[in-house]
This record gives sequence, C-alpha cells and structure tokens, in this order.
Amino acid sequence: MHVRGWIGRSALLASVVLAVGTAGPAAAGEGAWAERVQVLYLREGNTVARQRLRVWDPHPDKNLEFTWEPAGGDGGRLASEGGLVEGRGKLVWRVRGSASYDPATIYSVYEGEMRAGRPHGTGRLEIRTGAVFEGEWRAGVLHGRGLHLDAEGNRYEGLFADGRPHGEGRYLAANGTIYEGPFVDGRRHGTGVTTLAGGTRYESRWQAGREVGPRGAEVLADPLVGGLLKAQTGGDADRVEFSVIVDPRMTQRSDMQYTHYVREEDVAIFPQETAFNDAWNGTGTITAFGGLFDFIDWEDAPAFVEVELATTDGSRVELDQMELQVARSDAYRKPMLSIRQHFGCVGFRPSFSFVNNGWGDVRDATLSLAFTNPDRRGVSTRTFSHPIGSFGDGGDVSLLEVFRAAGVDTETLETERFECPSVDSLGVCRNQVFNRVDFGEVADAVAGDQTLTTRAEGTIDYAWADDEGNVFQMQEPFSVDISLAVIEVPQELAECGAGFGGSPEALRYLDIELPVGERDYTVDLPVRGNRNQPAFTSRLKLSSAMSSVHRFRAAARLGDGSMRYSKPVTLFFLRPKASEFVSTMRPVQCYLEPGLGAC
Repeated sequence: MHVRGWIGRSALLASVVLAVGTAGPAAAGEGAWAERVQVLYLREGNTVARQRLRVWDPHPDKNLEFTWEPAGGDGGRLASEGGLVEGRGKLVWRVRGSASYDPATIYSVYEGEMRAGRPHGTGRLEIRTGAVFEGEWRAGVLHGRGLHLDAEGNRYEGLFADGRPHGEGRYLAANGTIYEGPFVDGRRHGTGVTTLAGGTRYESRWQAGREVGPRGAEVLADPLVGGLLKAQTGGDADRVEFSVIVDPRMTQRSDMQYTHYVREEDVAIFPQETAFNDAWNGTGTITAFGGLFDFIDWEDAPAFVEVELATTDGSRVELDQMELQVARSDAYRKPMLSIRQHFGCVGFRPSFSFVNNGWGDVRDATLSLAFTNPDRRGVSTRTFSHPIGSFGDGGDVSLLEVFRAAGVDTETLETERFECPSVDSLGVCRNQVFNRVDFGEVADAVAGDQTLTTRAEGTIDYAWADDEGNVFQMQEPFSVDISLAVIEVPQELAECGAGFGGSPEALRYLDIELPVGERDYTVDLPVRGNRNQPAFTSRLKLSSAMSSVHRFRAAARLGDGSMRYSKPVTLFFLRPKASEFVSTMRPVQCYLEPGLGAC
C-alpha cells in the first residue's frame, strides 16, 4: 500500500506529475557507483570471506555508505566481474561512519532482487522520509506493476515505465479522492473516473495532468461540508481539505506498524505485517509462529496517525475547533491462534497446543488432518477427523488415538529409548528404529535423522461469537511438526533467547485511548498556536485496551461557522490478549538431556 508522487491541494485542477522525484531512486543514468570491502558468509563451502562489493548509489550527494545482506539462499553470490551485487537480499544505506545497530542512522532499506548492482526483479524500498516503492524493478527503478506511497500518504498503484506511472493505474490521494484511469509519463492522461472523498463519482477527460473534459456529473455539492454555510455558496469549509493517514515516518521506526488504504467508502487503517493480518482474518496457516505476539510491547504499540486540514489555494482560514467524531468502537472477538509444539523431555510427544491470543473463545473445534513428510513433497496419509472441543486461552491436542488409527506402534514409541554411539552412525541407527517400530501408514511421512518427526497438516473448524451474540463459523489451515522419536547421541546444547521492542518517542503526539463498546462520542483535538493559517496538523497516538474496530471521522469548525469533515475512517486496532495458557501434557518423567530433541 505504497506510492510517491505529488498531487496539489486541488485534487481536480492541478497539473500533476506522479514521478518518483528526488526522494526516490534516480533514473538509470543518474547517480554514481559505490563500493566497499565487506565480510560475507558464503554458504557454498561454509566459509567467511572478505569481498569487494559494488552497488549503484542513486543519491551520492548525501555521502551515505551501504551494507549488503544476502538472503539465506544466495550466500553472497556476486557477478562474475567487478564485484557487482547479485541475487536476493537487503541493501541498507545509512549515515557514513554510524553504528550499524542504530536504526536512526538508516536512510533507506531495499529488500528484494538485485542484478548488476541495482534493484532488478521484485523488491521493496523504504526511505526514511516515509516514502515506499514496491513492485517490479528494472535497472534501479520501478518498471512494470508496482506501488508507491509518498511521505504525505498519497498512493499510486498500477503500471510503471522507467520509474514513472505509465499505463492503467489508481491514484489514492490522502484527502480521500480516488482517480482510476490511464497515465502517461507520470501524468493523468485520457478518460478516467474520479471518486471524491464525499462519495461523488464522475468521469472526465485529462490531458498531461489537467482535467480538460466534461465531468459528466455535478460535483460542487460536497457532503463533507456543512454547518452555517451551504457548500454551493462558498465559505471557508468549501476551500479546505481533510486527510487522515498513518504517519509514515513514525511508523517506520515502530515495531508495530500500521498502514492506511483509501477505499471508496472510507480510509482503512490496519496492521501492515501480513502475519498480523492473517491472524486477524484467519487467512493464514496456523503454525508455531516463534512468538508472533511475543516480540512487541503491546502496552506501547499505538497507531501513529496524522489529521491534517489545509486550504486548497494556500490561503489562510481561521480554525475554531477540531475533533474526532466516533460513530462506534467495537471489540473484536475472533480467536487468534498459534501453535505451541511439544518437543523435548521424551522422544514420543504425540501432542501440541493451540494458544489463543484473541479476545473470544474457540467453540466446538474439530481437526481434519493428514500426516505429511516435509522433506518429500506429495507424501501424505489419508485424512483423519479429530474433535478437540472448546477452549479459551488455549487447549492441548493429543493425537495418540489418531496415530493408533493409522497403525503406528505407539506402545513401543512410549516405552523404549533409542541410542546411537555417534553422529556418524545416525543413518544405521535410524534404520534400526524402523526395524523395531511399525510406523504404519505414517512410515513414508517420517522425516529427520536424529529427531524423527512427522507433520500434521489440515484444518481446524470452530465457531466464535461477538458481543452482540452473532456466531461465526471459521475454518483455518494449520501445520505442526510432531516428535515421534529421538535417537540419543552426545551433543552440545544451544541457548535460546527472547526480547521485544517498543514504539519511538513521540512527545508532540496526542495520546488517545479509544474506549471499547462506546457509541457516538467525540474526542477533542486541541488547537494550539496560531489558529489563522493555511494548514494545521494534529498528530495522534491512537490505542485501545483490546483488539477492536473503530469508525470515526475528523471534524473542524471554522471561524465563519462552517464545518468540514474528513472521509470516514475505520481503524482496525490490534492488541492481542496475553494468553495465560499452560499445557498439562508434560511427561511425568524426562529422560532426554535439556535441549535434546527440542529443535
């Protein structure tokens, strides 16, 4: 959800060039080559080597330095000549000589594919100004389908050619206006459809960024203007615009990041991370996330939002009062599930736990699952059905009876230990385990050398209810590895750790906690300083006590008594419930050394 481009305050009449501009990647002929010697881990040969790297610097005037972090599968692969960076990874530009651990010194981060020292392929670029570029790259600029979010919150999504919008696209302005139609060399050009923030929709013709054709509908009447003056008669409210967007600068520095998207009916503000959206909507596979909700300080994870009022012609208006008018704030009760795997202590752990960080209970859950081999695609047993009932903070799942139904010799797995004299003998010892244990239908789905596992994959079907008594049926896919046996050999132990971050300091922001379960209330946004000016911005830290949905709009009363309203806003605020679930499926006695079989 991301674009850079500049649209004038008059969304209808300004001559607009939606180009990447000086803040973004330069055209292919601009910039200079930069190089440095860097220590890289080379996956091939499992070695560490010093390499001279070269990348294209689109902004040499800033005197920045770069670091290159190859992605896991690329292992520091370079071009055959000149040390030009190739492959997938992360390219970070920061203030020269600054500490690599200081995020405040980062100017830009590109994650994606590189070729001959430039972004090429699919990738995403974030700049400290808040601008974001994402999509298909060619020789360092967007070329093909892409997205661009600018520092002011305007977004372009569509086709690019040599870094400029070119072809069919959509421009979603921060003030709520949406244009859909053709672009040529960064400008609106041709016949397109405009939807104003108040909902008026019309077709018109554009030429080189100017609206020249008939609008096809009377658009002067604006439902977002009201009060003592009618919109058609002019007045202060008729020459100002409102925007309510996520503050991209503060968001980039936050561990919990929100984004906004201008829709025809409203501006949606929601978590940016795909995994959080999947947990909210139930659209992703439930796995052992590795602590999806554990690495953020949820006591301090607001949505940073800017509410800006500005005149369309740069003239001054007197701002008398500004507020948020909240239509409703509703609790969001859908369960948000992750999996806690049961590994270690003993070799056979035919169980796992669902952990619920949502604010509602899971009702009448049933699993539909098959056992698969993660190392051999396409290997799968028949499907088994297994009811697990209802739970709140979490629930244990025992698959012992499912394994027995699959013909697995669970008694031997439960009572015997499997030892091996050395790591070098693991292959022989593994075969001995298969000679002693009948794995039934699961035999082809057993993976691993020392820790023998199988993967249970399928769906969980359950119901949940909201505060108004509405019951919803959900089906979500899940995947979990099950420990079948551990072959005991001497090994070193590993350490584990955890931690979490927080939000950046935002002393100029108004801290607002939106109450859950309330209807039709207002939140005052104090107007400080000079009230007579062409623009005023109120910066907010919005939060709530729980995951919830808030529907509101900003409203301003101007000095002449007229009112201006923003486009409606829907905030999907994520604050997971801290689950207090503790599994009761701990073996009575442990025989494995701590850490053995835990990975």
